[in-house]
This record gives sequence, C-alpha cells and structure tokens, in this order.
Amino acid sequence: TLEAIRLFGNLETESSKLLQIVLFGQPELDVRLAKTNLRQLRQRITFSYRLRPLDLADTRRYVEERLQHAGHRGLPLFDGRALRRLAAGSGGIPRLINILAHKALMAAFGAGSRRVGVRHVQRALADSEETRAARRPSPAALRWGVAGAALLLALLGLWAWRHGWPGGVR
Repeated sequence: TLEAIRLFGNLETESSKLLQIVLFGQPELDVRLAKTNLRQLRQRITFSYRLRPLDLADTRRYVEERLQHAGHRGLPLFDGRALRRLAAGSGGIPRLINILAHKALMAAFGAGSRRVGVRHVQRALADSEETRAARRPSPAALRWGVAGAALLLALLGLWAWRHGWPGGVR
C-alpha cells in the first residue's frame, strides 16, 4: 500500500503535481519506511517531524484537557502521585496515556472512589502489561490503515482534479 502511495505521488500535469501527500502515523510507520524496498518513497519525504513524549506537566495538561472535553468540571480527578505514575508508565505516549487513564478511571469507579489514586493507575498498568503486544498495531491493521489513507488521498486528488484545485486542469 505504501508503494501505491508512492505511485500516487507521481500523478502530475505538465505544470503541477496533482496530489500533496501527508502521512501521519505511529512510530511503527518510521520502522516500515526504513525498509529498503520503500527507499523511493522515503526519498520523497520533504518534511518529517516526530512528536516528543509528554513530560509530567504536559501529561497533566493533556489529561485535564481530555477530561474537560468529556464534560468534567471541578477538582482534578487524578491525584499528583497517580499522574506521575501515569506519565512514567505510559512513557509520555498520548495513545498509552489514553488507554491507561481510561483503565484507571474505571478502576477508581469500580472501587467507589471519587479520585484516581496511584493504586488505580497501578491496576491499569498491571492490566496493560498482559496486552503489551496489543499496544502495537498488527501488520494487518497497519495495512488497512494505510490503504484507507491512500483511498482518502486518491478521492481527494480526484475531487481536486475535477474542480480545478490547486491549479489543476479540468
């Protein structure tokens, strides 16, 4: 599928490219792009950026922001020690923060607690240790994700070409 994306990148008129391809992915995408058979695609990447893991302060803001968007108003739900353990246990990876925070919230609810404590985060971590492989998308899931992105890009390119945007020929 990544080879198909590379081929879509070749679509152009005499005066302009028809598609601008933007890839977003988990760290596993970098591993996939590092393979020798994807050298041509990798050479066409003009800009790349890797988000750094969140530190404790960023993790606190991230969790509080997510809770506010979910409708929480009031005192913080996670105590300081719980947030420190959440930040350390997730490695600052937002995807893992989401999973672990959700499990910790469920553990606190199940215990009848109004706040998430370090023991709830510990339970979430213990539960997640058994599913470490589930944190990494399977090759099939990665293929389907990339195929979906390629289809979306192709449809966007077709729409842009049909409507003469950007600078395309009708």
